[in-house]
This record gives sequence, structure tokens and C-alpha cells, in this order.
Amino acid sequence: MPYLYRCRQCRAESPVEHPDRADAEAEQEHHRDTIHGGLAPLGGDGVHRVHAQARGARILPRHSFAAALVMLALILANCWGR
Repeated sequence: MPYLYRCRQCRAESPVEHPDRADAEAEQEHHRDTIHGGLAPLGGDGVHRVHAQARGARILPRHSFAAALVMLALILANCWGR
């Protein structure tokens, strides 16, 4: 399961999901060193596991969802036209 680093003080988040926790923790250290002078931010920060729902995993892929919406709109237009 992928991991993300989040800094609550400056609202920063990993630009990419890291496949393992060690990579996200390395990003945390780099962020602390470059932005917060090597200190932990007062607002807090941490490495978190990202679940499928949080990653935007959907029942239908984006294009399938759009196609389903178009089909629904056509069906409704046909019903109103009668």
C-alpha cells in the first residue's frame, strides 16, 4: 500500500505516492530540513498510508463514467420528448 507525507503546518503533501514507508519518511526529513530548518513543524506532520478510496479508485474508469452519464442523458431526453 502506498504512503504519503503530509505537513499540516504548511499544508504540503507528497507530489507522488511512495511505494514504501522509508521513501515517504525520507521525503519527510528532506521537507523538515529544507523548509523548517531541520525541526518538526509546530502544526505537525507525518507519513500516512493511502487507501484505495483516498487515491480516487472508482467503480468505473473516468471514460466509462462519462459514457454512462451521456447514455443516461440520452435516455432522459428520449423520455421527455414523448
